[in-house]
Amino acid sequence: MTPARMDKRPVDRLIFLFDADSGAWDAFVDSAKKVLRIDGCALCQITHGLVTEKSEWRECAEAFGVPVEYLHRDEIPEDLAPLVEGKLPCIVADHGGEMTLLLDAQTISRCRGSVEDLRGKLLFHAAKHDLAIV
Repeated sequence: MTPARMDKRPVDRLIFLFDADSGAWDAFVDSAKKVLRIDGCALCQITHGLVTEKSEWRECAEAFGVPVEYLHRDEIPEDLAPLVEGKLPCIVADHGGEMTLLLDAQTISRCRGSVEDLRGKLLFHAAKHDLAIV
């Protein structure tokens, strides 16, 4: 463990909350939006291609070394709903049972589909909250 990480609280998992519903039909609609370049979920655009998770994103997520959980807006647990209401898509860090909103919809949108921008923003905002992802 590096000295910089020792003073930060470790993240147990990252929760990615998509501004889309779960299910095959909703996945099809989201893919169609991507093809037609119609605004869809900005987080989906970064992490997923037309059918599956992007390999560039998968490699980035694996490098974090913490589990990444994906939830759609119709799958949000009641205890998480107050934190993320009106902020989808967003990314939440679970650390020691405490939940911290790391990235909101505006911040994710500013990534403009870039995995590297999302990675940088995640690490930056985690550090601002004294959290360690990697």
